[in-house]
Amino acid sequence: MVEQKKTEVKVIKGGTVIDGTGAKPIQGASVVIEGSKIGAVGRDVAIPEAAQIIDAVGKTVMPGLIDSHLHFWGHNTGQQIEWVARPAEIRLIKSISDAKNVLASGFTTVKDCGGRNAVFLRNAAAEGILTGIPRIVAAGHPVSQTFGHGEMMVNFLPTDCVDARTSRLMGSPLSTLLCDGVDECIKAVRYTVREGADFIKCFVTGGPGPLSGVQFSKSEMEAIVQTAAQYGKFVTTHCEASPVAMKQAILGGTKTIDHAMVTDDECIELAMERGVIFVSTLETLRALGYGEHPEVAHAAARFKPYVGPMIESYKRIRKAGAVLAVGTDCTGRPSFKQGTNAIELEALVKYCDFTPMDAIVAATKNGAAACFMGDKTGTIEAGKLADIIVVDGNPLADIRILQNPDKIKMVMLDGEIEVNR
Repeated sequence: MVEQKKTEVKVIKGGTVIDGTGAKPIQGASVVIEGSKIGAVGRDVAIPEAAQIIDAVGKTVMPGLIDSHLHFWGHNTGQQIEWVARPAEIRLIKSISDAKNVLASGFTTVKDCGGRNAVFLRNAAAEGILTGIPRIVAAGHPVSQTFGHGEMMVNFLPTDCVDARTSRLMGSPLSTLLCDGVDECIKAVRYTVREGADFIKCFVTGGPGPLSGVQFSKSEMEAIVQTAAQYGKFVTTHCEASPVAMKQAILGGTKTIDHAMVTDDECIELAMERGVIFVSTLETLRALGYGEHPEVAHAAARFKPYVGPMIESYKRIRKAGAVLAVGTDCTGRPSFKQGTNAIELEALVKYCDFTPMDAIVAATKNGAAACFMGDKTGTIEAGKLADIIVVDGNPLADIRILQNPDKIKMVMLDGEIEVNR
């Protein structure tokens, strides 16, 4: 008879628990972890005799943070030439370091919204040959119409250097699939699923054209969503500055609207009716608009007119009670390195009338929902995965604490202590 291994039990004891649901913090609480999952949480829970005790007295215990929109592109300079001149292998290796920095900063789950590196990182972690990185939900190849946002980074090159199926630049971080018409959209979705996508990312605004331009027709959008659903995949939509494109995407069946720089009341009402989640990328787009990312200074004129409307858009989303998850659109360029992702929480508080608790919920519970993992992670509740951080200080008093790695004393993923400071 094979003896079954006993489940390892850990207890994070005595801290103040912010459980991610928005509920009032629980002081002097204990979190019991049984293997990879949370067994119990509260002040008076039973402490198993053989448990490993983790002293959290005077500290804050929270769910691991979630970035619902980033890219592991392995940037070094962030300049366009890097897309074509820097070897794909070097960018992949750089992305390993970037992913480790993200986990070390307290982000236990991330949603990579376009790029092949994330698929490789996810698969390597699943095989056990790569450790110390967050859980990755990966889009792989995004889909774009011709002369759409998917061509933005390399639009100065011929089409056969853009599309991932024909490209002489297969190592391009974005690796877009160009598709026009219903049949091509269906085939593109099937291809990206074949290549390992957890979900489908599509672009409905942006690119070489105006930020407010509408991309993909209603029938194309429906084809993308319906084909994705055949494989059990959801659709995330890049939608910057067009309420028209946003409404079309929502009515077409998309599950998240990322960027959402310009909304109106009808967009928000439709989203709430259909369970659609908005994903913020405030800090990176605000900084782009004001020229704070010198390596992409050419983008300032393009984004500056939308900074004010974007702030008002996120205020409107919050006031209406719609669901907004934290994203960063971080790609690891020098002025916005992976591992500094928590600056988005401060930005929502500073500019958009979010309370620190609102921002934490957006980066935990709502983030899990945006990754379609709301039943598994995002809150400290019995039965959920033990994705937990221990913070030295009170982020409800100062949300900026979460940006300081030295204050993130412990990071636990699936019940395993990955970072211990």
